[in-house]
Amino acid sequence: MGAPSAPAVGIAVDPRDVVGSARAAEAAGLDFVATGDSGTETFTAAAAVAVTTERIGIVSSIATWARTPVTTAHAAATVAHLSGGRYTLGLGPMPRPWARDWHGMAFDPVLARMREYLLATRDALDATPERPTATVGRYHRTTGFPGPALPRHEVPMLLAATGPRMTELGAEVADGLVFNGIHPHAWLSGAATERIATGLGRAGRERGALRVGTLRYVGIDDDPRRARDLVRPGLAFYFAVPYFRTLLEPFGFAAELAAGEAAVAAGDAAAQVAAVSDRMVDAIALTGTADEVAAGIAGYAGVVDWVELVTAFGLPRDRAAANTRRALELGRAGLVGSVSRPR
Repeated sequence: MGAPSAPAVGIAVDPRDVVGSARAAEAAGLDFVATGDSGTETFTAAAAVAVTTERIGIVSSIATWARTPVTTAHAAATVAHLSGGRYTLGLGPMPRPWARDWHGMAFDPVLARMREYLLATRDALDATPERPTATVGRYHRTTGFPGPALPRHEVPMLLAATGPRMTELGAEVADGLVFNGIHPHAWLSGAATERIATGLGRAGRERGALRVGTLRYVGIDDDPRRARDLVRPGLAFYFAVPYFRTLLEPFGFAAELAAGEAAVAAGDAAAQVAAVSDRMVDAIALTGTADEVAAGIAGYAGVVDWVELVTAFGLPRDRAAANTRRALELGRAGLVGSVSRPR
């Protein structure tokens, strides 16, 4: 058996320069760009990228379930058409407070709702006048929709997953998975593969039918400390999210979690960032020189099929922009990219 294939590599677009950052990623030879529902509206941003680029893949990472399945299918089909079939749809729930407070939506039971949402959205994407939608679920219903009135392109549908049960669900019913940027490499290469196998087994599917990707915070600098400092704010945000403890506690980060959660309770943002230890950064993120980051990406071969590089939020604008430029240089230098789209 040969060595596992190198993962495809892409980058999250800059919400303040969607088109410019996407064009730069394409020129650098990266495989895809990602737009999400944080900082941008994902379908609007993806459509802008679709009509201003030629080769690069486009993935919504992620579109939340705040839209109806038919609205999501219509939007996804439109981006797929505008891009000539370069689009991949990543779907997922959102944090419970966002659903409850921002959108006035129910959240629980999250797994049952997400399952129905995936199936209803696929029904809407595949619908035709001869076979309109016929989904009647407990939480989502769509009947009689004849499908988008556009030339058809395949739209792979991925599920965003953080916990084990959502991982199993994605492997069972979606075309792929998008893992959060906070999973240790050890979790992705260990527990996640077991959960993926469980979900695939339920559906009688093989691993080759699934495309698995992960977000990774990236910090590129010749000085190791500065490189790690570039990703600490992004990881520190999650001390306020309960599942961060659930995910990281088994890997021996009790001290960091206690310090970070105490900082959140005290409203001390600086202490929250300081609680992210070097060991935590090294377990989760990609930092170091350009060559070291490229080697780190190569370490995901056989673990995931694609890696989305993310510059952490919370950085000063100039430092964030400089870090993104260095990430693009990975492609220009031929260290990563030109593998495939995340499909």
